[in-house]
Amino acid sequence: MKIKLFKKVLCIVRKKMYSNHRQSGRSRVNKVREGIKNRKTHVQQKRKTITAMDKLFLLQDELFRDGLNLGEYTKYIQEKINEEKYYYKALSEENVMQLKDRYLRLIQIENNRYNERGDEQQKKRKQRKIFREKKRKVIHEKKRELIHELLREIDKANSIGITHRAQLLSDDPDKWYHTKLLLFTGGRYIESHDKDWTKIYKKIVSPTVSSLFNLSNHQDLNQYVFQNHTS
Repeated sequence: MKIKLFKKVLCIVRKKMYSNHRQSGRSRVNKVREGIKNRKTHVQQKRKTITAMDKLFLLQDELFRDGLNLGEYTKYIQEKINEEKYYYKALSEENVMQLKDRYLRLIQIENNRYNERGDEQQKKRKQRKIFREKKRKVIHEKKRELIHELLREIDKANSIGITHRAQLLSDDPDKWYHTKLLLFTGGRYIESHDKDWTKIYKKIVSPTVSSLFNLSNHQDLNQYVFQNHTS
């Protein structure tokens, strides 16, 4: 009797030990399956309500881009109200005033933008004019300095064919064309010992103004003037 009972218990234990069903060894299976079953497949987005005024604001933007002024827009509204158009027939006086005020703000914003651009352009033009005047003055003074130095070097030279009364000549850049004609008496070639004054002379007669400052181009000259002669 005891042996039969023991065998029966042993059989039950073995069945439990070796049983293999769908959820065997899956500690989280119930939780996972429950999550799959209850998962939201679609979340409905809350729609933003668009009012009649919102639609009129959008139309207002289009009319503004078309170039209607405030008077024309006011007349446009009144015509739509008189014709009992769908979005206009229910407008209150407050709604009409709101539309007019908003349209006026659009005009003011655009005017301010144009004024800012105009002021900025005017400011830039003024700055360019001031810079050009400053640059002209710097070039004029540099040329005067070099002409004066040239006349001094020519006076020190013992060369034949150049004036020995150079210091009596004007160092005014505006008179340079006439001064240049009085420097040479002719009848000789420039020689190697003339290099002190010829080096200065080449700078003055160079077609490139930047050469006066030992600079290679106009951009470098502009940078030089900007960095050294503007406040």
